[in-house]
Amino acid sequence: MIIADASVLIALAKTARLALLRELYGEVAVGPRVKKEVIEGGREIQAAEVTVVEAAFEGRWMREVAPSLIERRLSRRILKGSRLHEGEAEAIALASSRKLMVLLDDKEARIVAQAMAVEYMGTAGVLLEAFLRRALDFGGLEAAIEDLTRVIWLSPEVVAEILRRAREAGR
Repeated sequence: MIIADASVLIALAKTARLALLRELYGEVAVGPRVKKEVIEGGREIQAAEVTVVEAAFEGRWMREVAPSLIERRLSRRILKGSRLHEGEAEAIALASSRKLMVLLDDKEARIVAQAMAVEYMGTAGVLLEAFLRRALDFGGLEAAIEDLTRVIWLSPEVVAEILRRAREAGR
């Protein structure tokens, strides 16, 4: 199981690769704030991809988890000490408490996760992981990275590093 923030879910849904999370991690957990941001926020702007996320919940491989009192307190502390959004803070708190990896794209969210010794990965990292686990071939990885750059900003250095690592893996 893995914890996900909204940005990763939205990016993967927009690039038609949300199902990679199921293939790689089996089950994806999100807090109520992230679910609201993705589902209700997606409906508000009439994002076609929201149906893909809803289908993941209906398929029960993505599920909402209720934060415990300790997790809610930790989330509030994160919010007070950073400029993160509620969903990011909640995702980090859930991952920290449950000793799970969290999927995050926001730079400050990654800094907070790192400071809390929470393992994290971004959307580009998920795509590399999919390649390494043979869920994508090299051409599929290149296409996925190209599609991702149309949805979120990736520095040329990040793109080059992902492709370098994939080539070094020798597949």
